[in-house]
Formats: sequence, C-alpha cells, structure tokens
Amino acid sequence: MTFNPLNRFSTTVAIFALFIAPLPSSAQNTGTPETPKGVQILLLGTQGGPVLSQKRSEPATLLIVDGRPYLIDCGIGTMRRMLDAGVQSPTIGTIFMTHNHPDHALGLVDVLANDFLPIDFGIPGARKEFDIYGPPGTPALVAAAFNYIKIPYGTFAAEPLGASTLTDPFKVHVVAHDGLVYQDDKIRVTAAENTHYQLVPSKYHATMQSYSYRFETPYGAIVFTGDTGPSAAVEALANGADVLISEVIYLDSAEHPGRWPVSKSGDKMAEHMYKEHLPMKTLGEMASRAQVKAVILSHLVGAADGAQFAAGVKQSYSGPVFPGEDLARYCLGGNTSMGSTRSGTLQSCN
Repeated sequence: MTFNPLNRFSTTVAIFALFIAPLPSSAQNTGTPETPKGVQILLLGTQGGPVLSQKRSEPATLLIVDGRPYLIDCGIGTMRRMLDAGVQSPTIGTIFMTHNHPDHALGLVDVLANDFLPIDFGIPGARKEFDIYGPPGTPALVAAAFNYIKIPYGTFAAEPLGASTLTDPFKVHVVAHDGLVYQDDKIRVTAAENTHYQLVPSKYHATMQSYSYRFETPYGAIVFTGDTGPSAAVEALANGADVLISEVIYLDSAEHPGRWPVSKSGDKMAEHMYKEHLPMKTLGEMASRAQVKAVILSHLVGAADGAQFAAGVKQSYSGPVFPGEDLARYCLGGNTSMGSTRSGTLQSCN
C-alpha cells in the first residue's frame, strides 16, 4: 500500500474541523433556543497567585453575552478550565487583560497557542484574527507569546505539515486611559485605572498600569475589579452595577493562617497585600457605597474556602454574595437551563 501524505493531511483537517466546530451548549441539550439569550458569567479560575493551587486555577472569567464569549484575564490553568467547561478558545475573538501580573497573564500563551492551531492547519471557518485589550506592556507580552508559539510550529512549516505561514493573528489594543475602550453590538466597555500598582515607583508608571472594567450589556452592567486596593475610581465605575466580580483577600493570618501570612509591620509583601488588595470588610463597604446589586468573589487568597470570604463580605454588604469556585456559572437575564431570569437578577445557572 502506497502512503499518500495528502491523505494524512485530509485526516488532520477533518480532526481539527471537529476541534473548532461549536460544541452543543447546555441550552441545546435542554431544548431552549440554540443561541441562548442573556449573560452568562463562567468562572474559569478563582485563585489569587502567583503560588499555584491544586484546587483552583488562577484568575480568568468568561463573559458570554447572547452566546458571544469575551475572556477577562488569563492566569495559569485557563486553557485547561476551558476544556473542562467545553469551551473552545478559537471561538473567543476578544480578550481583556486587567493587568500583567503573573497570576493574571501567564496562561495567555496556552490560549493563544490553542487559537493558532486551527489557523496553522488551514481549517475552514477558523478565526483569522484575535483582539487583545490590555494596559501598556500587553504588546510585549503578546509578542513574546507568539514568538514562543512559532518556534515549535515552525517545525510544521518546515516539513511542511499543515498550511503554516506563521503569520501573527493576535492584534493588541493598548488601554492607557480611563473611559470607553471597546464597543460592539453586544457590549460597551469602560475602564478605570485602579490602585493595584500604587506602590510601583513613578518612573515605571508609563509602562505599568492596572485597570478595572465595566461591561454594559442589554441585560445589566458587570464590573470586574481585577486586582485593586481601595479605589474611589473603581467605586465610581461600579456605581449601580448589577454584578461586581471582585478580588478578595483574607488577611487575619494570626487567627487563620493563609497562603500569604502577613502582618501590618511586615515587609514589602505585607504592604502590598494591605494597600493593593481588597480585604473582605473593605470590599463589602465599597459594594454598599456603590449600591451594586450582587457580588461574585474571585482571586481568593487566605481563607480555606469561599464561604468564609462570603461571610466576611456580608458583614458590611447586605446584597447577595456568591463565593467563587472554578467552573461556577451565573446567569443574568435571558433564557437559561433553569428558565427565564429577570434582567438585572443574578442567579446560579450551573
């Protein structure tokens, strides 16, 4: 039998065509419309870093509006959690980075590599470009990721396997100001620089910035704090939001030792944790003043489980608090597997 390399390539194309084809959604499985209406918030990673955790992946959230996905942050483990959730990264055309700390950015290369795969093999229907929005430094981050990716993919181009041109499909848009940073027919995104980098020397400020984002949708407003300390700008950004997805830390290490045992009289790490993050009480007070309708907790650092964080936030905030877990899914408006939800009312849709 004569080996025909074209047969091998045809088989490869068929395999990767399956890879990028849309997976059946939970809405399809339950008989609801093929394209679900409303907002879904899928937590892909909820562990603050940079130390890794076996239980949780690092921060990443998928915001899905009328079936269209947007990725916010990309910590280590994001790609694995997408696979766990049945999400195909090549369907995500827009990514937002709040800041470029390791626990929010180091998983980006895995996602971009998985996005590049169907392009490199010339699979029909594969996205040709991906848009990435982030603060100064993001262009260098994405360029480094692509240069890393194209070294192993260069072997495919050399043999040649697939239809590789090694063309960079990742387009970076720098966020370097407060206000409107993105708009399409589904969402409108505004940014506010927060206080997560307040201890960074001023000489680095032009290249190191950290932002929070507000996503306006037809079903309500969702605000992502990213990492931040107490911030009037973030509080204003969150004013009246339907959902606040916030970082939170547990600092009482004397009573409950955590991953970052710190003291107020400690070193630079202690100062960073107290000034550039949100303890539970502080977060609750901020959510109350901003009159947000519900809080989802992410970037958990310190306590043993989400319930402890939720209880701490509820001491100073009377609205619903959802303790974040990897792969937890929340719905806001539209049709879900649990039926219709009123716009502006958050509920679990797992």
